[in-house]
Formats: sequence, structure tokens, C-alpha cells
Amino acid sequence: MMWRKNGNKHYFTRMGTRKKVHAFVRVKPTDDFAHEMIKYGDDNKTIDIHLKKDTRRGVVNNQQTDWSFKLDGVLHDASQDLVYETVAKDVVSQALNGYNGNLVD
Repeated sequence: MMWRKNGNKHYFTRMGTRKKVHAFVRVKPTDDFAHEMIKYGDDNKTIDIHLKKDTRRGVVNNQQTDWSFKLDGVLHDASQDLVYETVAKDVVSQALNGYNGNLVD
């Protein structure tokens, strides 16, 4: 443990503990999955989503059609075991040691 000061606040931090929020996305394909809408980066850390323009909104519209996300990891068609090993294992281990952890599905 290390004693730290931030402004008027004092607190303990554990050496070597990661203090970053990690973001992963798991994509599970189905029969009617929109494969043409999603592109994966070669680094397995980026995902691009493209939606076709809604023509019912008229010729001129400001509808956003493209999104790009940079993440800590993209798990495409991953098994539950791989998801646990990649995302949850460290969080569960630290929780058992008394640290707060949170996984959102």
C-alpha cells in the first residue's frame, strides 16, 4: 500500500493495481444477424458500425450512419470460457481478495 495525497484528500492505493475501466464488446452472431453492418479491426480492438440512411426522412437529413469504437477488446463469436478468461477472471479474483469489481452485461 502507498499513502497518496490529492488536494486535501489522503488515501491509500495498492501498488500495481490497475485503475482503468476496461471496455470489451462481445458480438454473438445469429441467423438474421446484420453482418454487412459491422466491420472488425485487424487489431481486435476496434469495431465500426454502419447503418443505411432512412430514406423516409427525406433527401436532406442529418441522420448519423457511422460509428467507430476503440475498445480494450472485441470478442467476436467467442465462447463463454474465452469471455470469462479475457474479461472476468481478474475481476472475480480481485473481488475474492476484497476489492470492488463490476461486470456489466
